Amino acid sequence: MQESSLNKYKNWPKNEIFSKSCIPPETAFFVRLDGWKFRKLSETIKTEKPFDKKFAKCLVSSGKILFKKGFTPVLVYVVSDEINILFLNVAPFHKRIEKVNSVLTSLVSSAFTLSLRKFFNNENIAAFDSRIVVVSTDEKIMEYLAWRQMNNWRNHNNAYAYWVFHKMGYKPSEISKKLKGLKTEELHEIMFRQGVNLAKTLQWQRRGILVYKQPFLREVENCFVTRWKINENWKLPLFTSGDGVKLIKQILEWTRQKRKK
Repeated sequence: MQESSLNKYKNWPKNEIFSKSCIPPETAFFVRLDGWKFRKLSETIKTEKPFDKKFAKCLVSSGKILFKKGFTPVLVYVVSDEINILFLNVAPFHKRIEKVNSVLTSLVSSAFTLSLRKFFNNENIAAFDSRIVVVSTDEKIMEYLAWRQMNNWRNHNNAYAYWVFHKMGYKPSEISKKLKGLKTEELHEIMFRQGVNLAKTLQWQRRGILVYKQPFLREVENCFVTRWKINENWKLPLFTSGDGVKLIKQILEWTRQKRKK
């Protein structure tokens, strides 16, 4: 009788229409996690304006949790309210899209919520949304990182401008109108007259933060062995520059060499 009842429901898994959707084999990809309603969250926990280093530390520590929980990202790029996670051929859950999106998002959201408690003594619950971006070559990886860094530069400028205009007494609606009509050069000039050089703000604010595993040698019983440490880089070059390209290529090479061994 019980077996007969179970047979009645055996076709239900077929209704899980996206459960078998996978990222193509031998394809690298980014998982981009975006903070959900983070503007409201930052107002609630009273972050420093226009940027708060403690908030950035919450994002970085949440990205680092992926390394600590046994996942194998090549790098984690923290920029604005985003956490961009790069995987090469080795990826969790056999590249099943639903699993990658759901598990990584829930894990990072939980870690970020705990970080808020640590850095801000605040009990607010944070959440991220998730999307997957396929990058078929190393060149596409570089283009993606440069794109997110460029997007952050625009957000960085607007954040400083909003903060300065607010201090000058403008209402939010007035600030939005001013920003919409300003060219980049005009915005920089106005900020400079108000004592803010947008090209000289803290580097992590302009260019983001990179987290990755870096090899080092450790002496063990009179011989040297390779070990790996999680590195945080808060002073990034432009990813479009020679130094930026060199850094990403080095991280990719470290990862591929490690997997050959």
